[in-house]
Amino acid sequence: MDFGGTNVKTGIFSEEGKTLLFNEQKLSKFTENGNLLSNLINHAKQVSEGFSLSQGGLAIKGLINTETGVLEDDIGAGSLLSGINLKQAFGDALHILFKVENDARAYAWGEYKFGAGRGSSAMVCMTLGTGLGCSLVVDEKPYQGSDALGGLLGGHISIDKDGSECLCGNKGCLELYCSATAFTETVKKTFPEFNKAENVLENYFAALEKNESKYINLLYEFQENLSIGIVNVIHAYGPDVVVLGGGAMNSEKIILPGLIELVHKRAWTFPRKKVKIKSSELGNKAAAIGVAFL
Repeated sequence: MDFGGTNVKTGIFSEEGKTLLFNEQKLSKFTENGNLLSNLINHAKQVSEGFSLSQGGLAIKGLINTETGVLEDDIGAGSLLSGINLKQAFGDALHILFKVENDARAYAWGEYKFGAGRGSSAMVCMTLGTGLGCSLVVDEKPYQGSDALGGLLGGHISIDKDGSECLCGNKGCLELYCSATAFTETVKKTFPEFNKAENVLENYFAALEKNESKYINLLYEFQENLSIGIVNVIHAYGPDVVVLGGGAMNSEKIILPGLIELVHKRAWTFPRKKVKIKSSELGNKAAAIGVAFL
């Protein structure tokens, strides 16, 4: 199960990683009435009925104590689960071994095992969604440093020391410019005609293809900002593959060519043009399948 900032995705996967069932619903369905934890567990029971489960997991944003399975710190709806032993609650209810992990780390593990990161020796995965998640897989395992945040903070690399203050306390964080949430707000402020669109980014990229001259500069700005963050991550972690996912990358055919050119231009001498920049192959299933196999 992938508990995101907007949606909850639940999947059942075979031992080989084949999707047997996948369900995506708005988070609001689980929070509007009753107990959030009970609603999530009941949903997990319902979708898994008839399957023989061997293991499971919950991917969620925030600080996770992976040993105890307790969400130690989060904001938004996830805070309703803070301090609860989620590993035990789900494990007991479903009668399986259960893992609770940060959603960015779960997403990266899914892409490493079954997606765009297969066969890499060191892979960085960045997810441009409600926030901007980042995780590293190296030596065939998810990297975790001395604490729960090890390898996760690519979204909080500052790309502008004079930028706006982020919730993390830093200024000019990459997340403030390149998450799907941030870029959506930038599009709406720059082009008010998209304010009432149900999917602002989808409509923006569709309009960009029809009228490039009017909308292209904003794309250049987005690519410029994201390339700075990616180059910083490449220099910090030394990956051979960088995988980009999340809602902001749904139009990767428009975004990637110019972005790759900028990254290769700016990357320090040794990794220049050697690091592969790819879009996610698993899309919105990545975190769910990743945490199932952790």
